[in-house]
Amino acid sequence: MLYIGQDIIDIGSTKVGQKYVFGAVVPLDNPAWQGPWDCAEFASWCSYRAYGLIFGAGGAKKPASAEPYSGHWYADSKKFGHVISWQDALKIPGAALIRAPTPGKIGHVAFAIGDDERTLEARGAAFGVNIFGGAKSRSWTIGCLLPGVEYGSHLPTETAPTAEPDSNPPKGLLWLRRPNFKGPHVLALQKALLGKAIDPGPIDGEFGPMTAAAVLSFQVSHGLEVDGVVGPATAAALGLPFPITASAQDTDSFHKTNRLALSRSLTLPSPPADFDAIANISQSGKSFFATTASGERFIIGSVTRYTDDMTRAGLFQGKSAIKDSMRFGVYKGQDYTTAFGKWAHFIEPTLSAEGGARFATINTYDRAAFTFGAPQLAAHTPAQNFVVYFRQLLALPEADRHFPELSLRGNGSGDSTIHLKSDTGFIDLEEPVLVTRPNGKKEKQLARLMNYLNASPAAIDEAELSVSARLMNWLRLDPKAKELQIAVFIAQAKENLARAKTKVPGFDGSNWEVALWIMDILHQGRGTFAEMSTALASRRPVEELRRIGILKYKTRIETVSRSAKGLTDVLHGFTV
Repeated sequence: MLYIGQDIIDIGSTKVGQKYVFGAVVPLDNPAWQGPWDCAEFASWCSYRAYGLIFGAGGAKKPASAEPYSGHWYADSKKFGHVISWQDALKIPGAALIRAPTPGKIGHVAFAIGDDERTLEARGAAFGVNIFGGAKSRSWTIGCLLPGVEYGSHLPTETAPTAEPDSNPPKGLLWLRRPNFKGPHVLALQKALLGKAIDPGPIDGEFGPMTAAAVLSFQVSHGLEVDGVVGPATAAALGLPFPITASAQDTDSFHKTNRLALSRSLTLPSPPADFDAIANISQSGKSFFATTASGERFIIGSVTRYTDDMTRAGLFQGKSAIKDSMRFGVYKGQDYTTAFGKWAHFIEPTLSAEGGARFATINTYDRAAFTFGAPQLAAHTPAQNFVVYFRQLLALPEADRHFPELSLRGNGSGDSTIHLKSDTGFIDLEEPVLVTRPNGKKEKQLARLMNYLNASPAAIDEAELSVSARLMNWLRLDPKAKELQIAVFIAQAKENLARAKTKVPGFDGSNWEVALWIMDILHQGRGTFAEMSTALASRRPVEELRRIGILKYKTRIETVSRSAKGLTDVLHGFTV
């Protein structure tokens, strides 16, 4: 499915209440921009964040150097968009409303909410960014439907654009369809786009939403027909033959990185009759529910959109899911002192700040792809966090009941790692892969494990629903699954504190409050060793450690502070 008009409303609405400054310069590639905005910069930022499309920026090829302007929006609409009347645009969620600049009068850009009356826009210094009524009584020149966006049943019949090529397109065309095009030739396309400084997302040989957005951006910036379809003209502009052919290297790379896709078609073995396995996953509104063989029903999470280094879609847990997931347990230090001694109390403030210390906390919407548990263990980091927990789960006797497709096997280095059974053998999910993130930063990630847990960063898929439900069910059926979360987190806390002792002068672990704040800062990643060293050298080290990151993480820091106050007696004399 192509992008939809509502996407741009969802993205732009997150900026409601922020400041307007005429002529403000906004970096389109900064997903965390908090203002100020002007109308065209706001509209182009929303377009880029929602669809990866640089629009209204005078042909700019890179988001960082784009200079949006209402006149460019007017020109791009006529050249690349689908122009409609502004009266029709008001009825279509996400359609652009444009007032062309004229001598003595500035132009303006807004997005229709779709109710024939309201708009989302950066309106002026007295208004800021907000949703406004009264659009019918204001002056507009044209409406515009952005290229590559599906506006569906809201469109007047005579204006409906073609969503994809004819049912019998010429051989070799590529576009965003369901199922996605896959193959070495798509990987060659992605590499060519990257070579033109346009990010196509993961170089994985799958023509997904990010690759489609990259094609649209390339077509806009090179004066091509903006249809999201890679045909002879687009291929030629990219320096590729048509139909696109892949090199032997691209073919080998595709098969190495996409063997996981073959496993998706595997039928999992039926669980034993005495095991209360997940029997069904259903959706109601924006929420997903799991039901077990015995009829136990619980909320997995709800769909949300999130922008970090790209716009993603995934699972989060709102108030209903949080309340529901408490049945799986909420961490209390007193319940784990037999197993972990005073360490069980020491970690409690940090776990309280990590999703309320709920063992079944889940999110799949940020760059980690999959984060789970009371300590919020993230799946993207090699040899730590989620993969360590998952590995220990799979060593339990009941593992083959919960995840029959996975097993622990020796890798090429002699270590025991998580392997996935495929129809061609076993795939090591723990092999680190150097990836280039959409923001250009390179880092080693567990790309195969992330793909297994969450196959699509831009959509809710069966993989993330299935894994989430099975992990929650494991917590429900086996207390050991909860204890392992704590064991992994304490081991990680000890490693971080041991490292801090070598990096922070004067820190020896004898003051539990100092150690607690250093541990929390390192777990969240909100401060540096240099900042901690400065705090420790001050007259009030605990207070200064507490202030690290206070402007951005005030709520978390207050949660840790409240929880720590109740531990003075129990942790008296505790050293780490």
